[in-house]
Amino acid sequence: MHIFDANVTAITAATPSIRALRLAIPDPAFRFLPGQWVDLSIEIDGATQTAGYSITTSPIHPGEIELAIKASARHPVARWAHEHAAVGDRVRVSQGQGPFVYLPEMSDNVVLIGGGVGITPLLSIFRHVRDAGLPTQAHLVYSVSDSREILFRDELDAAVRNHENLHVSITVTQPDPCWHGLTGRIDPVKLHALDVPDDTLYYLCGPKGMVEDMSTLLHDLGVPMNRIIFEKWW
Repeated sequence: MHIFDANVTAITAATPSIRALRLAIPDPAFRFLPGQWVDLSIEIDGATQTAGYSITTSPIHPGEIELAIKASARHPVARWAHEHAAVGDRVRVSQGQGPFVYLPEMSDNVVLIGGGVGITPLLSIFRHVRDAGLPTQAHLVYSVSDSREILFRDELDAAVRNHENLHVSITVTQPDPCWHGLTGRIDPVKLHALDVPDDTLYYLCGPKGMVEDMSTLLHDLGVPMNRIIFEKWW
């Protein structure tokens, strides 16, 4: 597999538990499709540590990607991202990987269902529809436990305001008094309210249990399994 040199160009505290790293990848041979992930490799104490992360940005912007990395004491790469990463750091990334991909010829209608940090590959698809000016009707359905953990909330709000074909439904399972939107898990009522046509493709990403529950729920609603594309995170 081709490995590419990359440089950290920006680091943002995106939520209390998620850091967004922007990486410049100068080699024009680097490629990815909306929804794919890369292996990110770093050097720690003379040893290479590698972890896979979904790209959150659209491939329409060549030469750079963004990764949104959730804090984890158990994973050396996540710990590096939150405690040691600095602008200018050199890292390495693989080519874009995985079959969890959206291309415009696949469907004119997509529903992107994500739980927690599982939203990351769905953001790449959502942003690609926006940035490439695609006519695709894209519904992002996003479940988080805590409203402070909503990733890129202002950007999502702006996307919906400025693009008639983009739609976002965010639901918070443990709401605080400041949250005035949808609450509870993603359920048949929330999905039925999307009112999407039969040819819609459904993308699911999040914890394994959530993906399995959503897949069953969609199947019970009459969605054929060949219209459900999923990525489970363990």
